[in-house]
Amino acid sequence: MTPLLSPQETAEILGVCTKTLQNCRALGLRCVRVTRNAIKYRPDDVQAFIEERTECHSEQKRPASTNMTSSSKVVDFAEAVAPKTTKKLRR
Repeated sequence: MTPLLSPQETAEILGVCTKTLQNCRALGLRCVRVTRNAIKYRPDDVQAFIEERTECHSEQKRPASTNMTSSSKVVDFAEAVAPKTTKKLRR
């Protein structure tokens, strides 16, 4: 039998605090209530939760940015981050 994970261990695996871990239970993270106040997590349930919440961004299309400079969708980075001023620089 696989040992159960404590809330602190589970929070560390997920990279969240234990309060956020409580919220994750509301989002579908399964837990084992050993006693009224003792909650543990199965490693398989934690892995399943991670897989359920994983998104593949390569399949989703992002909306085009309004900072495009050409029809080829190439952004001029320097222009995009430059401050928007109408004053001329003095030399």
